[in-house]
Parts: sequence; structure tokens; C-alpha cells
Amino acid sequence: MALGWIASARGISFAINNRLFRRINNASPGRFDMASSSSSSSSVAQSGNNPLQCESDDGRRWWPCAGVAALNSKGEILIGERIGKPGSWQAPQGGIDGSESVFDAAIREMYEEVGLEHGRHVLLETTTTAVVKCKYETEGTRGWLEDEGYAGQELNWVVFRCTSSDLEMDPSLVCTLSGLNGERPEFSAVRWEGLDRVVDDVWEKKALPYRALRDYCVRLATRWEERCAELDLGGRWSRDNGRNVGVEEALVARGLSPDDASRLASEPYLQSWRRHSEARPSEWIVTTYRDDGWIEIRRELHYPIGEFEERYEGTSTIFGGGADDGGGGVARRRCFYLADADANGGVAHVAVSTMPDAAGQGGVVAIRQEQRARSQAHFLRPHVERAGHIHRSVRQMLICYRTHHSRLSPS
Repeated sequence: MALGWIASARGISFAINNRLFRRINNASPGRFDMASSSSSSSSVAQSGNNPLQCESDDGRRWWPCAGVAALNSKGEILIGERIGKPGSWQAPQGGIDGSESVFDAAIREMYEEVGLEHGRHVLLETTTTAVVKCKYETEGTRGWLEDEGYAGQELNWVVFRCTSSDLEMDPSLVCTLSGLNGERPEFSAVRWEGLDRVVDDVWEKKALPYRALRDYCVRLATRWEERCAELDLGGRWSRDNGRNVGVEEALVARGLSPDDASRLASEPYLQSWRRHSEARPSEWIVTTYRDDGWIEIRRELHYPIGEFEERYEGTSTIFGGGADDGGGGVARRRCFYLADADANGGVAHVAVSTMPDAAGQGGVVAIRQEQRARSQAHFLRPHVERAGHIHRSVRQMLICYRTHHSRLSPS
């Protein structure tokens, strides 16, 4: 996502600790209330001409940093365990270089410290363009900040939303912790954690900005739930085969010939969606049909938020089952909402299914299926359109995994 709308930093340049920073003259000083020098203060700054202040009114100097608040579908934040400090967990953060905006610095630090890319793994939170700013003191720690004459740091939080199902389910399989762009590694492990737990466990002096972030994210959580509930997936859907990723390859890995895999991957896959209830507007009842006549029902499933299992009977092209093994099986499923740049409203419903033992592969290959439903019209048949039914696109992805590895990896 281009950040062309972010105003570039302009002002008076000066050097601090061999790194160049800019002290910016705010073109619109009334647009936000700058956090005071007190360690108990915090504020929310709007994007645009974000002043990066290195000195407060009382003359104390503060090191300006960008903090990465990457949130998953549950509102949990991505944190890492610091190398050499077992049990010390925090979110990615780092100093703001030169004329970088807060947003650019957060995107860079996120990539360097945990290997996540904006636009691929996460997206900027679109509900607000605010930056949560909070100063915290580090005096008495005998660290380099104190040696350089700083009272502490000014942490500028930038909020991101997870857009990758792999990251949502297990960040340890997605994040790169070796240090990128020539930077040293910062973390030995990563995980999702609730902000309440993070505030309780983080270093005492750094708890203040995490409390400010938590308080701010309470409002974001409410709006996120509203956005998910507002997503209209009701009506008739068809898988958009042009959006398929790895489907033919997965079917070949299941033992199908390339011709059969190509044919099956291009067949119609028709569904109708309806909300579960007014009390649970983010959950869906999904009916799948056997052909494009919309008459014979293959199955009907309730898609709750979270994890559940589906037991199926007979054979399945994707999940296997046949005469040799008696047919049937259990699919592990998980439903959640993710940020999605291609979806109307910026939110997509994601259902991920896994079969641990694909038929005919001796328990070696597992297939993971991802279905991402976006509220985006995709008309297939004129007579259906005239009848008032809207076909919408469903993105489908199949990936084969080797189950005997300690970590799942593509086959």
C-alpha cells in the first residue's frame, strides 16, 4: 500500500548519537495535542505532518521511536522474546531514522525485526490514521539513553491489522527473526498475546505506553467487531477459479493426474450464505450445492468464529476418503476475519480447513484449504443476475504439507 498520502518530514536538521533526526515545524499545530514531558502522559497524533519532538518544554530530551502494534483477529498483539533476556517480551520498535515518517519507521522496523511486510502480511489499520504517542522515563537504568543525556523514549505506536492466515494461525512459521537489512536479531521467539497480559508482564518502566495502547485499542476492538458484522456475505456465491492458488498442484499431490486435477480445479463450486442470527451476525450458515442447478445440496455447515471440526461421509476430491479406507473423515476448521485490501470495507471472512491424513498418501501429506470470501460482486450468469441473486467471488487456496516434520513446511 503506497504511503504517498503521508507528508514528508521537513524542518531543521540536527544530529543525535551519530544518527540524523529532524525536528519538524508543524504546519498545522492545532491538529493534535503533543504529549507533555511527564512520564504519565500520552496522546493520539493524527497522520500527516507528525512532529517528532526530541526535547520537551522542560528541556529534557527524548529518543523518538516507532512501535509496531500488529493485531490479529482477536485483537491480540504480536510480541517477541528478546534475545539474551528470557521471559522479556515486547512488540517490535526502533528509532526513527532521518526524515522518516512514523509510519515508514514502523514498517521498516517490523520488517527488520520480525520479517513481516506491509501489504503482504499486515495492513495499516484503516479505521483511524492516528498514532498513539507516549513518553516513558528510563533514568536510573544506566543504559545508553542515560549516557547520551536522554530522559527516556517517546514511543509512537502505529497499528496494523493481520491480513495473512498463516500469520494469524502461527506467527512462528511466518516471522523471520534472523535480522534483516543488515540489522542484528532482536527476538528469539514470537507469539500473539492479549494486551492485558502484555501490560502486566512488560518491563515496569515501559508499561505506561503499553497501557496507553491498550486503552486506545479498546475503541478499535469495538469498531473491528462492527466492521466484521457489517460485512454482507449473504446470497449466492461461486468460487472464482481465477483466484485459485495451488489447487491443481495440491490435487496432483493427492494422486490425481494433471488432466484430472486441472478439470476438477476449474469445476463450479457453488454456495449460498446466510447469517446465523441477529445475536451472532459475524457467523454464517453455508450451503454447498452439487451442481449449478442450485437444487441438490452437498452439505450445510455452520461457520462459527474459532475452531471446530466437521465430520464428512463418503469420498471427497480434496479431503480423500474412498473404498480402500471406508470413506469419511474429519476436517479441522477455523474461521476468522482478516484485513483485506481487495474487499469492500477492507475485511474478508476466512475459513481454513486441514485434513491431517490425506487418502492414498500413507499419512504423509496433509492438505490445508483456505477459503477467503469477499463482499465483491462477480456475476456468472445473466439469468441469475436478473433473478436478483448476486454471485460473489470466493478465493480458494490449497497447500500440501508434510506432517512428519516437526514444523509444517510446503511439500
